[in-house]
Amino acid sequence: MKMLAQTELHVHLPGCLTPADVFALGRDVYHLIDWDSFGYRQLFAQIHGYDPRPEQLFARLQQGDATAWDELVFLHTYREDDKPGFDHFLVKFRFFLHIWWQRWGTGEQVLAELLSRAVAGHQARGLRYVEYRCGASGTQEEQVAFHRQTAVFLHQLTTPTFQARYIISIPRQDPLTGLEVVLTLLAQYPELREIVVGVDFASIEEGQPPKKFRPVFARLAAYNRENPKRPLTIVYHVGESFYDKSLESAVRWCHEVALMGARRLGHAIVLGLDPAVAIARRPFAHEQEPVSERLDQIRYDLAHRQALRRYGVAVDEAALLAEAKRLRQREEDEVVERPFTPERLADIRQRQQYVLDELARLGTVIECCPTGNRLIAGIPNPQHHPIHRFLAHAVNLAICTDNPGNFVTTLADEVGWVLRYTRHTPHTLLTRLGDPRRFGLSYDKHMRL
Repeated sequence: MKMLAQTELHVHLPGCLTPADVFALGRDVYHLIDWDSFGYRQLFAQIHGYDPRPEQLFARLQQGDATAWDELVFLHTYREDDKPGFDHFLVKFRFFLHIWWQRWGTGEQVLAELLSRAVAGHQARGLRYVEYRCGASGTQEEQVAFHRQTAVFLHQLTTPTFQARYIISIPRQDPLTGLEVVLTLLAQYPELREIVVGVDFASIEEGQPPKKFRPVFARLAAYNRENPKRPLTIVYHVGESFYDKSLESAVRWCHEVALMGARRLGHAIVLGLDPAVAIARRPFAHEQEPVSERLDQIRYDLAHRQALRRYGVAVDEAALLAEAKRLRQREEDEVVERPFTPERLADIRQRQQYVLDELARLGTVIECCPTGNRLIAGIPNPQHHPIHRFLAHAVNLAICTDNPGNFVTTLADEVGWVLRYTRHTPHTLLTRLGDPRRFGLSYDKHMRL
């Protein structure tokens, strides 16, 4: 168990901080923050029904109001009593982001303090290798400056027994521009290639199909051919929140991303969550999707028809071609509705098996974050958690925390949860998973860890 709790491959920097860290970093700037930016107050009011008034909350904390602390904890942490759904998590995550954005503009020392708190927390818990993820906003120059300082500080915090690495999160809305920020950073500061090891696509995945990112994969492949000694790797959040489409399309997205060359998939819960459980989470869940997604699914099924048939999935070529012809007469954003049947659910289970086998063949890794996956996806019964299917399969798997400060967890807690709710012992779990360090983007077997 100790080995499994020493390597963290999926953790977001802003999500590392505890409520105490949030207060310490926000108490001097809370009155300067535009809490209406990025729709924070509006989203919070939509979800919780009231204005959180964070500026008043911090003032009460400064005055020693004992009741204010519980409110701060509520604003920052996402726990059992919160409703499931990515938007419910996002409003908790964005609370600290407002503080960070405000403080980032006040000097490099602020960023150093934030990173020091995150790294110190991991060091105190015995972690020895961590790949931190973070995005940035602003002009290209501002983003390059932020990522440079983050990488430099992480390098300074690295010791012979604690290795920190940096994965830069790229916005899905404009991925090529985001990638150019990363490549500009490494061109201007080539010494950072040891620390900056990958790029990530995170946050809201709905409405952002993998095909949109093919130019990014191609551009990065060209960069890696020019820089074979220090390549950049893509890790990719997918199959975490997918209510905008059918289960078939959500499963397909995971396969497409792996085929495009992503080394690790963040979450991919759609591959392990039983379809009957998935559709029961919301009324009429996954029965609708845009015409564009249905057409993409038809093209996928036709392209993979032989393999799908080997897995027992019914692929009627004539029917699919006729359906595609009809759909092409409609607008791409129109809605296609397809209710579920027992036969369709059985087919989806076989599609999941096919894609898991494909991931194993490709060597793709699933980053499973037990607490975050359970809370965001709304899986109240631990026995329905996708990790059971992942563990029963040969797919490469790593246990991670995602946002430990928001979820009030640690990597040791996550490993402990797996041991508590599966039949594995520490020995059998380690035998099944192996050393997660081998999945690190800068793996060096000679590193002293």
